[in-house]
Amino acid sequence: MILSSAVGAEDTALLVDTIRAAVGRADPADGRSERVYRDGPLDHDLWSVLGREIGVGALAVPETHGGLGTSYATVAAVLETLGAELTRVPVLGSVVAATALARCAEHPLARDLLEEIASGTRIVATVVPGDDLDTPGVGTFRAVDGGEGVTLTGRAEFVLDAAVADTVLVHAVDRYGSLGFYAVDGTHLTVESMQTTDATRGLARVHAENVPATLLTDRPDPGRVRDQALVALACDSLGVARACLDAAVAYAKERVQFGRVIGEFQAIKHMLAEVAVAVELADSSVAHAIWAVEEGTDRDLAEAAAIAALACGDAADLATATNVQVHGGIGFTWEHTAHLYYRRALGSSVLWGSADDHAQRLYLLATDSARSDDAPNPDRLREPASALFAPEA
Repeated sequence: MILSSAVGAEDTALLVDTIRAAVGRADPADGRSERVYRDGPLDHDLWSVLGREIGVGALAVPETHGGLGTSYATVAAVLETLGAELTRVPVLGSVVAATALARCAEHPLARDLLEEIASGTRIVATVVPGDDLDTPGVGTFRAVDGGEGVTLTGRAEFVLDAAVADTVLVHAVDRYGSLGFYAVDGTHLTVESMQTTDATRGLARVHAENVPATLLTDRPDPGRVRDQALVALACDSLGVARACLDAAVAYAKERVQFGRVIGEFQAIKHMLAEVAVAVELADSSVAHAIWAVEEGTDRDLAEAAAIAALACGDAADLATATNVQVHGGIGFTWEHTAHLYYRRALGSSVLWGSADDHAQRLYLLATDSARSDDAPNPDRLREPASALFAPEA
């Protein structure tokens, strides 16, 4: 688990234990598969406890707007815990929305949304921007400023929590090609729930046709919104990977075959060792990403987010597949939770970009950095030629 090494680590550990206890009462592992397919991707009872009583939505909200203003290490620890438990609550989406709204908190509506996210009374979804929004003038949604206000037209797919959201946040461009960050009331949108591999996470198609919207800021930073969303998703995937590693190790210690526990077989040892290495690498990548969120530059965050997305996605893929394999026949049954973890890993691996997308971003960042390092020093070029051959003193 990612815990801050600074003051507050004990409080974070206590919060994590409280969340685990609440999940254990409201959504225990026994019977979880049945509840997932019966009740859908939102556990209303658990969200009432976590969102309103414990206040997990307030973690990423600044203290000045009704939140707790905790460190991102605490936010990461909570996301990891909720990922490990496959909780069906809109915390991941709330963290993404809160971090985006905090950058335009001077707007009255943004302040109101932050306060309601913190209190757990409003679910806010975000259409996480992709690479096509890095250049102003290109985007899926279009904004028109008419005589009666701004309206939006456009569509998006795989929008997290959109089917249950009260408000949806969207980046859109106006007729001049300027990019803005808008809030849209969910009742004005056409939202269609999507049937995806991961039944524990609600994704939807969103369609807007000249719907009223509120401009929160005309100077958004879509790249940072996307990168912080990737970091939050990486924390969730790390929790999935660690939970599956622990489950596979525990089962390997108790399952007896041919008169020996299967954990003694070399093949099982090697499989679990590979997963353990992958989980440790993922843990390190998340620790670096936390630093980048709190203290790094935008470039630091872009690199750290891509690395974390790659490392945690790979760890979750390997851990969930290995967990099914170690459990053998029981791991393939519908009643066991192993397939739910496997499906969560599959969905997360492509939610806001594939592994190839993240690797390509890292390559571009690295080549851009190399070109910058190789660029001639202008101060050096302005020196007279005689200075290059001046005798040493």
